[in-house]
Amino acid sequence: MLFLLSYQIRTWRLYDYFLPQTKGCWNTALRLMLLHNILNNLLPMRSGEVSFPVLMKRYFAIDYIHSIPALLWFRLLDLHTLLSIGFLAWAIQWLIEHSLIYLPLVFLWLLLPLIFYILKKYIAIKIKHPFVIKVLNGLPQTSGKFWRNWLLTWLNWGIKLTLLAWLLGQFLTIEFSYLFSSVIAGELSSVLPFHAPAGVGTYEAGMVAPLLTIIKLEPATKAAINVHLFMLFSSIMGGVIGWLLPVSVQDKNF
Repeated sequence: MLFLLSYQIRTWRLYDYFLPQTKGCWNTALRLMLLHNILNNLLPMRSGEVSFPVLMKRYFAIDYIHSIPALLWFRLLDLHTLLSIGFLAWAIQWLIEHSLIYLPLVFLWLLLPLIFYILKKYIAIKIKHPFVIKVLNGLPQTSGKFWRNWLLTWLNWGIKLTLLAWLLGQFLTIEFSYLFSSVIAGELSSVLPFHAPAGVGTYEAGMVAPLLTIIKLEPATKAAINVHLFMLFSSIMGGVIGWLLPVSVQDKNF
């Protein structure tokens, strides 16, 4: 149920970002997100990302010049949030001991999306090339949309990582901090552009690496495989649900 909730939050992020084009089309947005998710998880080297602009064009008639920058923004937010959660989870004690030196750097890192959003306006003013303007128009255009987008990203990853850490803990009796570090490493292996088809091997390798400092390879690998199977089954189940979902009335000609 929590995993389904995370799917709804991701849909909410997409739905809100592309308003008013998506208004009244929640089922269509959910269908798009679920189909994009399964393709992205099963195909190698992030090639499934291609489906996002194609589906946005098909369902909402949004040009590639707008959907591709938006997808890049989503992925940068995902990567930044995942790294931020991991950094805070791994280094909070170390930061407390060295706060006077390193705390400003932590705040600067956490504020990078906001800095990028502010700089976008200056880039639009300085570079008035039509292509650059179209690309920038694919990024958040209002502060409200930016903050909602950022908050939903943190909410989604917070739920997903906590759930996966709990699930991993059903197979291993170790401290929660190690469980959390393991699932973060596994997710990083799927976010970065070098994972295998369906993440087979690469996802497990990412999860196992932080665990080898405290447990042996065999139990760590078995636990990682079980969590990965849960992820794949959830993606496939979500993809089937998405395929069965009807599109909204105004989109039925697609």
